[in-house]
Amino acid sequence: MARRRDYSYISPCVKWTLFAFNFIFWLFGLLLVGIGLYGVVFTAQDLHGLKSVKIAYIVLTDLSGVMVALGSIIFVVSFAGCIGALRENLCLLKLYFWSLTIFLVAELIFAIGCILFPWKSREIMESLLSKRLIEDYRESQNTQNFVDSLQRHFECCGITTDGYQDWNANEYFNCSDHSPSAEKCGVPASCCIRRKNMTHLNSMCGYDVQKKKRHEVSEIINPNGCVTSIIQFLESNLYWAAGVIFGITLFQMYVTHQARSLMDQIALQRSRWESQSLTGYHRLLTRTDAPHY
Repeated sequence: MARRRDYSYISPCVKWTLFAFNFIFWLFGLLLVGIGLYGVVFTAQDLHGLKSVKIAYIVLTDLSGVMVALGSIIFVVSFAGCIGALRENLCLLKLYFWSLTIFLVAELIFAIGCILFPWKSREIMESLLSKRLIEDYRESQNTQNFVDSLQRHFECCGITTDGYQDWNANEYFNCSDHSPSAEKCGVPASCCIRRKNMTHLNSMCGYDVQKKKRHEVSEIINPNGCVTSIIQFLESNLYWAAGVIFGITLFQMYVTHQARSLMDQIALQRSRWESQSLTGYHRLLTRTDAPHY
């Protein structure tokens, strides 16, 4: 049976599935950007009086700044996939496909690096997080809320394996003799152990704990660093963590494959149209050049 003239190689299922997925992520990216910008405005107001370079560093590395950056990437990539699928635009689909491919390769390299060099990767992570979250704890309300929430949820104090002693790097909790702070040698109240029957938390429970040994403060605060606590949490929920990571990776691979399939279908459809156009042109020439009797 001959093919119909309006036959299309482009699968509606692939096209509209890709469009739907990316439309949802496009809205999600837009939401992240909106919330992040809202936080950036208030963070910049809190930093009034500091040098512009310092403000830029804190805003860009703040949770709201990270949300803006992440949301922008999701917005742009999803927009390319969404409009590329809807309009069958090969240029946008190629941008979308290669962006996802780069993300997958980067995630693979990161995973391999963490597996092959676990202690070195942990050391780098602890160093980066400690510098941003500990030293600038009081510089941004977003940073302070994030660290307090992290320490309460994972029952930890500080970032590295030094645990509660990390807070010596913060100017408000520094133990040096010339420190004028009332919180000198202390830790934030979010480090303190919360008892089940406790209705109110003593905000001064972490005062002077840096002067004591780890075994002496274990009844007052959670002495371990947050990276250690997070790793222990992931190890105790290994199957759930592996399932989530596997699911996200599988979804990325599926969407990347869908984008590649749609690109091939569009290219095949265009080549068919070009073939039909050439065939029609040759027929027209044949009719024009035919002898008349």
